[in-house]
Amino acid sequence: IKPVQGQGAQAPGGNSQNYSYNQGSYSQGGYTQAGTAAKKRPPYVAIGAIVLAVILVIVAVKLIFFRDNYEAPIKNLVKVMEEGDGEAALDLIPEKYLDVAESWSGMDREDMEEMVIEEIENALDDYSGDIEIDYEIGNARDMTESELEDLESSYMGFLGDIEEGKEVEFSYKLYVNGAKQEESDPGETVRVLKIDGKWYLDPEEL
Repeated sequence: IKPVQGQGAQAPGGNSQNYSYNQGSYSQGGYTQAGTAAKKRPPYVAIGAIVLAVILVIVAVKLIFFRDNYEAPIKNLVKVMEEGDGEAALDLIPEKYLDVAESWSGMDREDMEEMVIEEIENALDDYSGDIEIDYEIGNARDMTESELEDLESSYMGFLGDIEEGKEVEFSYKLYVNGAKQEESDPGETVRVLKIDGKWYLDPEEL
């Protein structure tokens, strides 16, 4: 507390002095002047918070737009039909099944890609021109444990362990050079299987 001398009225009988006080705030080690600005954070703290926020946004975008769900192989099938991409077609098939096909057929992956491209071209042989497919993915039915076990048995274990399976409603219209050439039957479904954490088409669908 610092006394400040001020000018006041003289009391009868002599001079008098008036004092006022400026009161500061106490902190450890002594008094500090009131109104002192709060201590600022170091700039690296703010930079770190910004970097963390950016990372969280990137992760969220990947989870939303790039996640592997049961619709992914169906959408990729449409791209295969439109673009005739043999490599993308093989990605629709479970890895273990492809390994068995390689060992039994004597073909490597490149040979199999060429074979798939040829099959796609034969299937679309009647449609020459720019192919575009409008499609809609509808409701999905979860396959039962019994159905999954029967499916594994029918493939003699060549698919691996099937974790989940779904029958998905799928409707489409196929256009060539802007003119509709084909459309799906009512109630058509596509079967997809989850194996080793990834969704594939049932190979019978190809």
